[in-house]
Amino acid sequence: MDASGRGAVGPSGACCRLSPEMSYHRVNIRAVGLKLGGIARRVIGTGRRESASFGAAVLGVLLLAGAAFGQGIARTAVDVTDGLTWLNDDQRGEVVQVNPSSGTPQTRLQVSGGDAQLEIAQSDDKLIVLDRRTGQITVVDLATLLASGRRQAPPGSTAKVLIVGDRVFVIDRAAGTVHNADPVTLADIGDAWRVGQPLADVVADDNGVVWAVDHGGNLHALEWSDEDNRFRERSNRPVPGAGPRTALVPHERGVTLLGLEGGVVVRDGTNRDLTANTSSLSGEVLAAQTSPTGLTPAAVPDAGTVVLVSDNEVIRVDMGRFSCSRPGRPAVFRDRVYVPCRGGGKVVVLDRSGGRGAEDVRTSNTGDPELVFDDGKLFINTPGADSGVIVDSDGRTRSVQVRSPDLPVTDPDRTPIPTVPSPPPPRPDPTTRDTPRGGPNGAGPTTTTTDAPVTTPSAGQTGVAPGRPPGVTVSQAANSGSEVAVRVTWGAAADNGERIDGYSVTATGAFSGGTKTSQVAGTSTDLTLPCAGTSFCTSGRVDVSVTAYNKLGAGEAGTGTLTVRPPVVAPTTTTTTVPPVVPPTTTTTTVPPVIPPTTTTTTTTTPPPPSLPTAGAVVITGLTQNGDMFSRQVTMAPPPDWANHNGSCEVVNLTFGGSEAIACNATSATIYVDVGMNQIVVRAHAAGGGASVDSNVRSTRVIDREPCPGGTICQPRRLPSQEAPLVGGGIGLLATAWLLRIRNRRRRA
Repeated sequence: MDASGRGAVGPSGACCRLSPEMSYHRVNIRAVGLKLGGIARRVIGTGRRESASFGAAVLGVLLLAGAAFGQGIARTAVDVTDGLTWLNDDQRGEVVQVNPSSGTPQTRLQVSGGDAQLEIAQSDDKLIVLDRRTGQITVVDLATLLASGRRQAPPGSTAKVLIVGDRVFVIDRAAGTVHNADPVTLADIGDAWRVGQPLADVVADDNGVVWAVDHGGNLHALEWSDEDNRFRERSNRPVPGAGPRTALVPHERGVTLLGLEGGVVVRDGTNRDLTANTSSLSGEVLAAQTSPTGLTPAAVPDAGTVVLVSDNEVIRVDMGRFSCSRPGRPAVFRDRVYVPCRGGGKVVVLDRSGGRGAEDVRTSNTGDPELVFDDGKLFINTPGADSGVIVDSDGRTRSVQVRSPDLPVTDPDRTPIPTVPSPPPPRPDPTTRDTPRGGPNGAGPTTTTTDAPVTTPSAGQTGVAPGRPPGVTVSQAANSGSEVAVRVTWGAAADNGERIDGYSVTATGAFSGGTKTSQVAGTSTDLTLPCAGTSFCTSGRVDVSVTAYNKLGAGEAGTGTLTVRPPVVAPTTTTTTVPPVVPPTTTTTTVPPVIPPTTTTTTTTTPPPPSLPTAGAVVITGLTQNGDMFSRQVTMAPPPDWANHNGSCEVVNLTFGGSEAIACNATSATIYVDVGMNQIVVRAHAAGGGASVDSNVRSTRVIDREPCPGGTICQPRRLPSQEAPLVGGGIGLLATAWLLRIRNRRRRA
C-alpha cells in the first residue's frame, strides 16, 4: 500500500451542501475574482461619477471569470488535489474509492480474483494496482475507470511500483532491475537499469531521484535521461553493514538508509546528511513509505521494536510497553508517528522521542491495519473490514465506510460506451490539411462501431448472458522446450440473473496449431501449448480470452497475455557402458566372393522453421513530431537478431492500422498517426510468410488543435460553447469602462 500521499476523485454531497470539488471551485473562484476585481479597480479608478464605468467593468470581469473557468482554470485547480482515496479490499480482489468528506465509498473496481494481495500506487491522475498473489500489475485510466494496460511481474514480494511525477517505475528486486514503464500501457520505455545482483529496496524522493540499495550494501542514486533514453547513475556509495534486509525511506530530497541488521543508519542526499551506528536487530524491517528528513521511523516486528531516527539521534522503542508486540509499517503524520499493531485492532501514536503522543486509535476488528496518507489526511484501513478511520490534520479521528454491498462493482475490462460528439457548426471557409490523415496513401482509418450483442430472454427466462470475467491472469507453470504449460485464473463473472454453466478459455499464439480451447466449471484451468518446430518456447506470446456462458449464450471475454520465458537447460550427463569382453571364437570358413548390389541413396532435407527475431525486444527508441502533427519520426536501434533478420519488417500503428515498410536494420522511419493515443511497433515477418513478431510498444498522443492567426497553434478544439461570447463580452465591457473613465476625466478637466 502506497503511503506516500497520492490521491483519487469525488462526487457531490447532499442537497444545499457543497461537495469537496464545489468547495474547491468556490475558493478558486473567489481568489481569481479578487484578482480580476483588482484589475477592474485599476481600470475604472474610484468615485461616484464613474458608476457607469464601474458597472461595465464589473460585468466584464464576471464574464471573463466565467469564460476563464469554462476554459480550464477550474479544471487546473481540481488537478491539484482530487479529494478522494483508493483503498484495497483483498478478500474480494477490489479497490474502493472513498470520499473522506462524506465518509462513504464512491466506486468499486474488480481488479483481481478473491483472496488477493493488493498494493496500490496512486496519484491524482494515476491508479496502479499490484496483486502480489499473481504478480499482475494493472493501470486504470481514472477518466474512464478502464484498464489501459497490464504487465506481468513475478508473484510474491519481489515486485514494486513507484509513481514519480509523470513517470512510472517498475522494480524487480530479485532480478536487480528498474524499468521505466509507459504510464498508459506499462510497456518498457528505453533501457532498464540492471545492477547485476538482487536489490534490497528501491524508493524515489520528491525530486524524482531513484535510490536503490543492493544486497552487497551499495547505495545507488539514479536519474532518468530523456536524451539517452535510459537511467544515469549519479552516485554509487558502499555502506558497510547494509545488506539484504536494508530498507530505504525517501524524503523531499534524499533518503535515509536503515541497515538495522548491521547496526547502521545513513542519511544521504539531504542538507542534513548523517552516519550513525546502533545495536543490530535481526528480522524484517518495515520502514515508512515516506517521511520528513528529521523524523524517520521503521518497525522490526520480530523484535517488537520501532526505531526512530529523530534529528541526529537513533531511538529504539520497545512496543511491548504499549501492548503492541508485533508493530507494522509506521507512518509520520503531523510530527507524530503512527504504528499499526498487527492483530491488536489498534494504532499506537508516538511522539518524536518515542513516548506516547496521543491515545491509541481503535480499528474496526482484529485484522492488520494499514496506513495510507493522501490529500492531507491519514487513512487507517483494515482490508476486509466494513469501515476505516480518518485522522484529520488536527489529530481528531472519525469513521469512514469502506464496504457497501449496495454499491455496484465496476469491471475495468468492460467494453467502453461509445460516445458520439455533437457535429461542429458549418464553417464558411473550412481549413484543409496538406497531408491526409490516417495513412501514407491518404486513406483515413475506418472506424466501425458495433453495439454489444444483447440476448433477449424468451418467455419464462429472467436473465441474460453472463458478464465479463474479471482479473484474467496468465502465468507460466513449466517450459520443457517442446511445450509450455500455462495456468489461467480469473474472477467469477456476474450471472445477470441466470446460473453460469461454465467458462470457455481460448489461447492463441505462434505455437503449434495456433489455438487451444478448454471448457471448465471453475475459475482456473491449465493449458499445455506445443511448440515443436516454432520459436514459441523461447520468446513467444500467448493471448488468452475467458468467456462465461449459460443457456442463453456467452458473455463478453476477459483477456490476459503472457510472454514465454525460455526453458532452463539442465547440464547433460553422459554415461558410457563398457560391454564385457568375450573371448573370440575362431572359425575357418571359405566365403565365396560377393558382388555388391547397386545402391541408390535418396536424401530428404527438411527445411528449418522460419527464423524470427525476439518478440518484445526494444527496437523503437523514440517518437518525435515530424513537422506535420499527423506524422511521427520513429527512431530505432534494432538488436542484432532484428537488424540481421532475413524476412521483411514494417512500422505499424496498432491503434489506427497504418503501416510503413522498412529495412529490418533501419534506424528511422515515418509513420502517420491520428487524434488520441497511438501505439507504434516494429513488426518482423518470417521469410516464408505466415508467422510474425512485434517489438516493444511505444505510445504517442495527438491532440487535435485549431490554427491561430499567423499559423501558430493555440488551443485544443472543443465543442461549440458560449465561451467565445463570454470572452468577447467581457473584453468589450472592460473597454467600455476604460472609455467612460477617459470621458469623465475630460469632463472634469
